[in-house]
Amino acid sequence: MALGNNGYLYYLIEVPDNGGLFSISSIEAYETPASGPTPPTTTNAVITNADINGTNNDNVFFRRMAAAPDGYIYLAATEETTGIVYLGRFLPGPNGGITGAFQSLGTVTLNGVSTLGNFNNGDIAFDGEGNLYALVNQDQVNGQAVICYAAAASISTTETGNTEMDEVFSVVNEVGDPFTGLVVGFSMASNGNFYIAVQGADGGVYLTHRDGANAIITELISNTDAANIADLATSYFPLQTVLPVTYGDIKAKIQGGSLVINWSTLTETNNTAFDIEASVNGKDFVKIGTVDTKASNGNSDKPLYYSFTKSVDSKMAIMGISILSLAFVLLLTRKNSSLLSFMLVIGLGVTAASCSKNDNQVDVGGEGKIFVRIVQIDKDGERSTSEVITAYKAD
Repeated sequence: MALGNNGYLYYLIEVPDNGGLFSISSIEAYETPASGPTPPTTTNAVITNADINGTNNDNVFFRRMAAAPDGYIYLAATEETTGIVYLGRFLPGPNGGITGAFQSLGTVTLNGVSTLGNFNNGDIAFDGEGNLYALVNQDQVNGQAVICYAAAASISTTETGNTEMDEVFSVVNEVGDPFTGLVVGFSMASNGNFYIAVQGADGGVYLTHRDGANAIITELISNTDAANIADLATSYFPLQTVLPVTYGDIKAKIQGGSLVINWSTLTETNNTAFDIEASVNGKDFVKIGTVDTKASNGNSDKPLYYSFTKSVDSKMAIMGISILSLAFVLLLTRKNSSLLSFMLVIGLGVTAASCSKNDNQVDVGGEGKIFVRIVQIDKDGERSTSEVITAYKAD
């Protein structure tokens, strides 16, 4: 499924023994109003038929469509017996039709992805510069999910061409472990991060953020009817080269009984605030404060400087952070709701007790250090995270 720039959803339904042949249908996209008449029923007529693997008669899996910012809708498919990935596109036209004919664009090579048939699960998406991203499993069931990339200029435009895609991100969960769920949907968020749809035990729609070589699953958006999720489509085409915030130096220390964090931003786009998060192990983080942006209307093209200070305690507060972190992990896994409720109550109670001496206090633990990170929040509620900084106890 893909959302065309003409207000129509384009989709195809896979059929067995297709020999590479397929049909694309469209239906007008609309939102049902809160009150007033229901929009008229629209038809889902077939608007084009084509063959994506040419003279080959092998069956293919059709599961990936994505709109590009130039208006084209791209389709990727995997050949059943060979694992060869094919790419094609068409241009939406008036009244849900297409302009011109379907164009075969040759094959796709997924560099760094080791096994054939790995694109049976996954999806494709484009950013605002027309660069192509592909979410794939390393195998069909339990392999590491990765994200591959091809620059717009390198995408094949001929039937005999080939598009080289390089692995750029490994998909990991919040604690940094490889994500091996059944990924079936992929689209861009407004700030250049990714939405990922997952079936099975970890089913749901997740938001990720980019951190170095990883795309970290950080937020469960919805797990409604997760077992039947199959695809995602949005009209976002963010510029991947323009991040919401470009950080300068980030420094943290524990001095004079306080945790002190200083950071700068070189540029900010549509920014609203920064959440400050702390952890005792560098993996499980909890929020300890918020700092509003200094950028005028959330935008700045010159350096801005920020600081955050919080009192530290020797024992109690870090226990609260630890318990809340464990509760957060339980929340993500949806396991044992009674234990989750108990841990939340205890964690909040311990943290509140530790704050009674001096407003809000954070303990640095026996090793004299605490891990901190800055979470930027934009005007759409999207979040991106800085690198993790270690604050050491100096006194």
